Parts: sequence; C-alpha cells; structure tokens
Amino acid sequence: MKVYIFFLLFIGCDFIENKPDQVLARLGDEFYYKSDLIEIFPTGISEEDSVIFVKNRINNWAKEKLLFKKALVNLGDKKQGDLNQLIESYKNELFSYAYQEKIVKSAMDTFISEQSVREYYNINKLNFKLNQEIINARYLKINSENYNLKDVVKRFKRFKQSDKIFLDSISLQFSSYYFNDSLWINKDVFFNKLPDINDRLKQNIVKNKLFYRLEDSLELYLINIKNYKLKNDIAPFDFIKSTLKQVLLNKKKLEFISKFENEIIEDALQQNEFEFYETN
Repeated sequence: MKVYIFFLLFIGCDFIENKPDQVLARLGDEFYYKSDLIEIFPTGISEEDSVIFVKNRINNWAKEKLLFKKALVNLGDKKQGDLNQLIESYKNELFSYAYQEKIVKSAMDTFISEQSVREYYNINKLNFKLNQEIINARYLKINSENYNLKDVVKRFKRFKQSDKIFLDSISLQFSSYYFNDSLWINKDVFFNKLPDINDRLKQNIVKNKLFYRLEDSLELYLINIKNYKLKNDIAPFDFIKSTLKQVLLNKKKLEFISKFENEIIEDALQQNEFEFYETN
C-alpha cells in the first residue's frame, strides 16, 4: 500500500495557524489533516524545520497505521483476542483510577494533624535511619576589610535574637550567608557553599559543633555547627516530617478507596445489580 503525502513548501507557523483545514496525507482511505498538527506544532522554528517536523509526524502516523493493519492480517485470532483482553483490562483500570482520583479529591478529608504524624514517628522511629549526614548550621561570608567585621563576628557567634535582627539588617554587606540553623541540611551541600576544607577538618568541625573561621586573601568565612546526625542515625522528626505526613496521607487514601470500593459492592448487592451464583 502506498502512502501519498501532499506538502506545501511553506508549511511554517503561519500556514498551520491561518490556513483552513486540509488534507496533508492519505493512507488508503484514511487521511491526515492539518488540524491534527495544530496542538503539537512547535513555535518559533524555521520553515525548513517546519517541513521536517511535519514530514516526520506524517511518516510516524503512516507507520503506525501500516503496522496495525499488518498485525491484523498476520496475528492469529488467539493472539488478537489476548491483546484485546489486555486493552479492555487497561481501559477499565484507567477509567477506574481516574474516577477514584476524582472521588478522593472531592470527598476525602486530607487533613493530617501534627500530633498524628508525631505519634507515627515515635512508634516507628527505629525504622527511619538516615542515608546521609545532616547538620544544623549557619555560615557567613564577608569582606575581610569590612568596617563592621568585629561586631559581625561577635554577633554571628553569639546569635541571640537581637544579633539575628542586626545581621539581617546589614545582610547586603555580606557576600553570601545562610542563617537558618534550625533546619537540617545535607552536610556536603552545606560545605559546598564554602572553600575547600579537607574531610578530616570538616568532620572535626561537625562532630565538635565548632565555631570556625576560614580566611582567604579577600574574604572571611564564619561557620557555626549547631547540631549533627551521622549516616544510619535515627532521622530527626523535623527532617522527615513532610515525608511522614505524605506516608500517612497515602495510607489514608488507600483506606478511603478500600472503603469506597466495598460500599460500591454492597450497594450493587442490595440493588440486585450484582449477584453470586452457587457452583456445584
């Protein structure tokens, strides 16, 4: 079977958007129309690339059609029956899943309390082992000639609430900084913000929760480690709270869907729409 493809050489974006619908290709008694391209046609490409894109799309369309027709001729009835069963099964699953998702969004209570998350954590905490080293830490990078330098060092090290307010107020003077030492962060991600520090010194800073100064020719780096957890330690609650909340939400969703499915079965039985027959 031959494929007949009709092209206009000027099949750019203006052609796709402004001309009336027309046939671009024919395969037997099936046709490929310009309207089939509208939603998938890329913007901002040259006329040459437009022609290549359209030709490729039409060739792919033709190959799919030809392969399907060949399959209908060359695959036996049993194989075609098996494939049709798979198609029907997948169709049922797809529609059922979409309907369940709609019901979940419209009817399920998605609220997960902080207390329930913490209770779940306390019961299962031995199962929550870290696969990375994490730290509570802060750092600051500032020009070593800065006129506020002594005050900045003192306040960064002490870090009371009044110090935080002061440091925030002059943060434009810093080359870079990270003050959120209440959040857990991957140790390597944190130290990647700083000049190279050998692993031995890095571990010493972390494990001893040190305040550390590092200086080069232009900049002063201040580092303070507040807390740390090693790989295989139990993960802190705050570090995995959002993950645990999602786990509980997924569990709640599964329970909701199970209850919903049981109610559908029960309703069908009561309405005599669904029946069990005894077998001998």
